Amino acid sequence: MALSVFAMFTKDELLLMFLRAILFTVQFARGAGSTLIVGCALLLLLLLGSAVAPMAAAAEELEVVIEGIDGDLESNVRAHLSLSRLVGDAPLPSASRIRYLHRQAAQEVDAGLRPLGYFNGQVEAELERTETGWRAHYTVESGPRTVIGRSELKVTGDGVDEPLLTDWLHSPVLQSGAPLDQQAYENIKTEVLEQAAGLGYYEARFAEAQIVVDPPRNSADVRLTFDTGPLYRLAEIQFNEVPVREALLQRYRTLEDGEPVATDRLLEMQRGLVDSGYFSGVEVQPLWDRADDRQRVPVQVYLTPDQRTAYRFGAGYGTDTGVRLSASQRRRWVNDRGHRMETILRLSEVTNTLLLNYEIPGQNPVSDTYLGRAAYEQEQTESTDSETWRIGAQAQRARGGQRWHWGLGVEQETFRFGSEEESSMLLVPEGGWSMVDTDNRLNPSRGYRLSADLSAASESLLSDTSFVQVDVSGKTVYSLTSKMRLLGRLDLGATAATDFNRMPASRRFFTGGDTTVRGYGYKELGPTDSAGEVRGGRYLLAGSLEFDYRVAPNWRGAVFWDAGNAFDSLDTPLKNSLGVGGRWQSPVGPVRVDLATPLNDGGFRIHFTLGPDL
Repeated sequence: MALSVFAMFTKDELLLMFLRAILFTVQFARGAGSTLIVGCALLLLLLLGSAVAPMAAAAEELEVVIEGIDGDLESNVRAHLSLSRLVGDAPLPSASRIRYLHRQAAQEVDAGLRPLGYFNGQVEAELERTETGWRAHYTVESGPRTVIGRSELKVTGDGVDEPLLTDWLHSPVLQSGAPLDQQAYENIKTEVLEQAAGLGYYEARFAEAQIVVDPPRNSADVRLTFDTGPLYRLAEIQFNEVPVREALLQRYRTLEDGEPVATDRLLEMQRGLVDSGYFSGVEVQPLWDRADDRQRVPVQVYLTPDQRTAYRFGAGYGTDTGVRLSASQRRRWVNDRGHRMETILRLSEVTNTLLLNYEIPGQNPVSDTYLGRAAYEQEQTESTDSETWRIGAQAQRARGGQRWHWGLGVEQETFRFGSEEESSMLLVPEGGWSMVDTDNRLNPSRGYRLSADLSAASESLLSDTSFVQVDVSGKTVYSLTSKMRLLGRLDLGATAATDFNRMPASRRFFTGGDTTVRGYGYKELGPTDSAGEVRGGRYLLAGSLEFDYRVAPNWRGAVFWDAGNAFDSLDTPLKNSLGVGGRWQSPVGPVRVDLATPLNDGGFRIHFTLGPDL
């Protein structure tokens, strides 16, 4: 009987009763001085506590049900309801607080309807206790949507003829007869102000911005007058003193004196200076308070030089190369003309490289670079052993996602196949192009990468043999669903040579390994001699098809098929392999572990790789 009585009260009300009973009992016991009374009081407290405790321990839940509307309208109303924001909270507020918030629901529902043009909504609200807590139920009748009656739209100021600042006048959501959408109205205002600032209209503002609603008629009049103000133009760009010449800094400019002070163009200049590598901080600040009477504004660029020398050390492992170690020193500027120099040392069980790069900024230092390079490389595989010295010069250009390079190099290589040793000297003109288009370079859901390289040499130009060689590759990523991707890769190569036996090992085609035909060892596939030693081929054809599936936020499982070979004869069959793998999405790209088995030969091979998909 006691529990059925207590069930009529909320947890907070029972706790309050319990505390009051304690106070009353203590006061009464002191006054009466009776042991019997004290004992009865204590027994009463125990009974109250046993009833209150289980109810206090049970976590109450809140359910909010909205009917009569759906979609964006329902979402907006729910976002405005205070009770809706309490769903899932533990513990819930007191019963009095929940009842108070419920009484505010009608006003909050109305506030959620109005931004989408509903000004005559009605709501039936009900709040009830349940076995698990509370249930709030709202039946909403939105009523007819308000439409725009009169629409008075104007642009004034120096930008009255600027298309980017007048196109909004024709926006369908602002025309007479269109449903009233206050969110779209606010979005248009924000977008126009941003465009004006980007074009150099620093004082742009809405001189009038008004929506007059007539709820009984479900009609609204819109009045917008946008004043662009004067157009500000560039007076000059000033740089603070830094270790590189101002003449170089001026080549990063994206605005000429007298052009409009466009924000996006200033940001482009800022990005170029940041990417230059000379500075740890770049701030571009128009000095609006120093504008002259012709609205010409100076721009100050504040530059913080980075450390002149940077060192980097690394270690890793790949099944193609074994343990890898690397060290580099980069001089961010060699002199005040902004020349850069980098020395790189890479060591592994298969390949050792020492590389020196010297970079000279071009006329447009953001996209144009001249590169001098000297390198020594030693490689030893199961079938080849080579030492190569290279020196050359190259020009590089970048435009958007595309890059071009062309240059001239001298190569001297000593190479051995089995017990035979050869030496070759080449003067090689070369050029290439590459392009990358993706939504995320480190973790793409779509995109592709393409590249093509052409090189040649001639016996009449200081070379031991004549050849022309082309190398083309591509890779694509395509999402089939939100969790499943398809990855495809294709590599093609071809060589025409007067005496292929004089072609150095580094200029021959091999395949097999972590990034080509998995299931085979590094450079294991290619034409062989009479002793069975792989000597590399004139042609290359290799490809891959892979499906991967995201099984957790940073984990994917994959299945793949690889096919390819290096060969001298076009009728040489391809080698095929199948495999499965796992990928962990690290901050620098996916870490891959693959298990592949050749279909043409026995066995299996495990491959470890790290790097972006594109």
